[in-house]
Amino acid sequence: MVSNLKIINILLLISMPTVFFTAQASFQPLLGSDLNNQSLYASGYITMGARTTVGGNVQSATAITLAADVIVGGNVEAGTTVTLGAAAGVDGYIESGSTATLGADATVQESIQAGTTVTIGATAEIGGDISGGTTVTVGAGSIARGNIDAGTTTTIGADVQIGGELTAHSSQVSPPPEVKNQEELITSVQETIKAMGTGTELVSTTFGTNDETLEAGIYSTINYLSIAIGKTLTLDGKGVDGTWVFNISNYLSFAADSKVILKNVTDNSSILWNVIGDKSGSTGYAQLGAGAEARGYIFTKGFVQTGADSLIAGIGNDCGGAYSATNFIEFGADSVIGMKGCTNGAAAASALTTVPEPTSIWLLALGLFGLIVIARRKQA
Repeated sequence: MVSNLKIINILLLISMPTVFFTAQASFQPLLGSDLNNQSLYASGYITMGARTTVGGNVQSATAITLAADVIVGGNVEAGTTVTLGAAAGVDGYIESGSTATLGADATVQESIQAGTTVTIGATAEIGGDISGGTTVTVGAGSIARGNIDAGTTTTIGADVQIGGELTAHSSQVSPPPEVKNQEELITSVQETIKAMGTGTELVSTTFGTNDETLEAGIYSTINYLSIAIGKTLTLDGKGVDGTWVFNISNYLSFAADSKVILKNVTDNSSILWNVIGDKSGSTGYAQLGAGAEARGYIFTKGFVQTGADSLIAGIGNDCGGAYSATNFIEFGADSVIGMKGCTNGAAAASALTTVPEPTSIWLLALGLFGLIVIARRKQA
């Protein structure tokens, strides 16, 4: 978490010829917020199809379901349930408000903490402690390298290896941290991005029907923004730091096999898709068809949904991400959200380095969002 002091320091530094900031992205719209280190957040549920890979952390105010062979490179935090299919893996920890269920051969590198029950399938492997508010069940042949604590009952299968202590009827079991609903925060971020202006209008009925190229700047639509099947949107950075802002009134659609291509885009650049959903009758959703590829951060009022083999990734080593203020996120099988080993916002914000003076767009955006964060924390 970035402190108020750090935000104030950044706001002071933006008036100087050079600025200390992340090498991964010039504008982190979630800087200083509870979502600063999340690749995915949904106020509704999150589901991922088989063999999907997420480079960073995943958080839902309700439930998270990972199908077989899904790999999450960070932590998984859910307000209600977490479910991992067979051979799914989490490189961080799992925190679940109610139940955590792991299929056979699943792996979790760190701890599991659930408000009620933890159920682990056969031959799974857990690198840290396991804690369940009521019961913990571990399938045969599994490995638990830490302690196992249950509020009432533990059931341990044959040939289970436990590296720490096994405790039932434990007074040591504490509830997992609450996952806060972030609708208000995401809405404020979207309003901040919208306040950056309309810039150049992209005509919904014609833009994206052919291959397109855009330089850094602010773009908007009074309706939807769509890239047609197999078409490309090339973002040309001209080799200098820049920001692409897309303020979209209705919905965002990348049809099957459409792609966002980066040309001469520096690692200090940013891409923000702001699906506001303020057009009458709009739910403000984003969809990617099978094989579609998007880059940057997607903020939506409504849901985010992709077909199989889709991609959402940041620039350079940044994970990028998707955030739904009011609804769910669904990914089709074999999708990728942030390359493996990518950096989430919190880690990126700590990798301070000297970079050339940012563009006026970045200065305005960072200043606006920093002031919002400070004001909200003072009110709290």
